[in-house]
Formats: sequence, structure tokens, C-alpha cells
Amino acid sequence: MARKYVYANQKGGVTKTTTAVNSAVMASLCGKRTLLVDMDGQGNSTYALGYNPDGLEHIVYTVMQGSSTIGQALKPTYFDPTTGVFFDPREGKVMEALGITSVQQARRGPDLLPNNILASSADSELQENPTWGILLRTIVQEVEEQYDEIYIDTNPSLGKLTVNALYSAQHVVIPMTPETWSTQGMIALARSVMQAQKANRHLGVAGILFTRVRYASHQDVMEYVRGRLLPDIHARYSSLDMSCFDAVIHEGAAFGEAANSRTNIILSNPYSSFALEYWRYYIELLNRTGCEGLHIAMQTYQRLFKLYEEDRVKKKDAKDAKKQSSPLTERGE
Repeated sequence: MARKYVYANQKGGVTKTTTAVNSAVMASLCGKRTLLVDMDGQGNSTYALGYNPDGLEHIVYTVMQGSSTIGQALKPTYFDPTTGVFFDPREGKVMEALGITSVQQARRGPDLLPNNILASSADSELQENPTWGILLRTIVQEVEEQYDEIYIDTNPSLGKLTVNALYSAQHVVIPMTPETWSTQGMIALARSVMQAQKANRHLGVAGILFTRVRYASHQDVMEYVRGRLLPDIHARYSSLDMSCFDAVIHEGAAFGEAANSRTNIILSNPYSSFALEYWRYYIELLNRTGCEGLHIAMQTYQRLFKLYEEDRVKKKDAKDAKKQSSPLTERGE
């Protein structure tokens, strides 16, 4: 049975999609059979894995509606092993620009259940279906034996698509930018998880992952969440076990640059500090949820960390050499 993770937070801009995509890619690189489910009508995860959302007729939402089969909607993903850029294998010009003549030259990424703007009407259109809450669960059950890990990206709301995701998963990961506004909806999210547990007794919270950490004020908010907000949630919902990941993800321009190029930090900057932070998160996620593959993830992290250290030494040596050879240095100034 596949491990199923849902990334949820009604606040937008907290890197749900970035974290879901990077998690699926890391799992795939560890040799796991991986599926990414895009439950956001914006289709950002779909775009990130190489497909144009608006050009797709069959998506996870049309499968939920019964107008498509899961076989029609399910997509393989491919990326250029040199640049890490994902592409649609039907787009010859994109492949040509990447210097790829066939998918045999590419690497396989996670499988994808895509989505697009059609799903934006889900809250009203699904209302008439008495089983609307378990539509995604039924779909996932059809294919979960094919996968080791399934990651579900959600939209920034607690609407019907997010509820479907909560009903389908075992573990909730809550990406959260440590800002005051982000903390205000945590009680409502905790209540939604508690309500979802009534229909999905396997559901639990893997943890809160602090993302886009940058400012000194972020440390204050992180301390507030750990010291005051979580105790408040536990007092309200005593059976809900929530805690924060030790791993944190810092803010960096590299994330936006990767997203704009249809790649991700794991592939575009594999031994950067940002990629290493995500690997530390992934290792902690496996630990927290008792998922298999920890040894391979640790080996990968250690290899990348070694490359990261070697790169730091090279950059320092190059900087020192440049400084020593500058005209000011030669004149003793």
C-alpha cells in the first residue's frame, strides 16, 4: 500500500506546490514509484512537471466527475537530465530546444494526475453528488498498488477539493511561512483535519514545515507557534498530535528561477543549501511517518552534502586567489 501525503494550508504562497513537487521528485530519485496528484485548479503542479494545464482534456477533476477514466488522465513525466527541466513528450519544439530527440534520452519523473481551471467550479458542481467527499479516495484506491508514495497538492482553501485530499491521505504536511497572517488560520485547519478523521481514521498530521524563512521576525513567529499556538490547538483538540519539523526551508531566489524554468531546486541546484534543506525535510518525513527508504535518502543526502562542501571550498579558494592577485594586493594597499 502506498504512503499518501497531502500538503494543505488555506493560506496561499506558503510553498505547498513547491514542497509537494520537490517531495515527489526526491522520492522518485530514491527509486520509489511515485505519483503526484494536483488538486489545485490553478494547475501549478501540472505545469511544474512539464504539462500545459489548459491544454489537457482529461484531468483528475474530470475523473472525479466521471467523464474521464484514470487511465486517460494519468501522465508520465520526463525531465532533461542535464538541466532538470520537465517537458511534455508531445511538444517536439520544447524537446528540440533542450537538445532531446526522444524520451529515451530523458529521465522519468513522478507520474502525474494533472488538473486545470475546470476544477475551480468544484465547490458548486460537486454539491449534488452525495459521495463528493470520497471521489478522490476512490480514484487513488484504483492505482495505489502501483506506487510506493503518493503526494497530493491542494489549493489554498478548505473547500471540497481539499476535503477530498484529506479523505484520501494518511499524513498531512502543513507548509507554513512564519508570519502572523499564516498563524491565524491554523485553528480552522486543525478543526478540518479533526473532522476529516471521522471519515478517514488513518489520517494524522506529519507536522508543520516552516518555509520561506528569512527574517529575524520569522524566528519569533516560529517560537510563538511552538510555544503558544500548538498548545492552544492541543487544548482544543486533545487527540490531534501536531508538532513542527526540525527541518526548515529558507527563502531564496533560486526557487523562483527554478519554477520559471519548469524545474525544481532538487534538480536545478542539487547540492545547494536549499536542496539540502529539502532533503533533510524528506528524511525527517520518512522518520516521522515510518516510511521505507530512509537509508537511500540518507545516502543521497550525504553524497550531495559532500559535493556542497567541496563546492564551498572551491569558491573560497577562487575568491582568495582573486583577492591575492588584485592590483591593490600587489601594491600592499
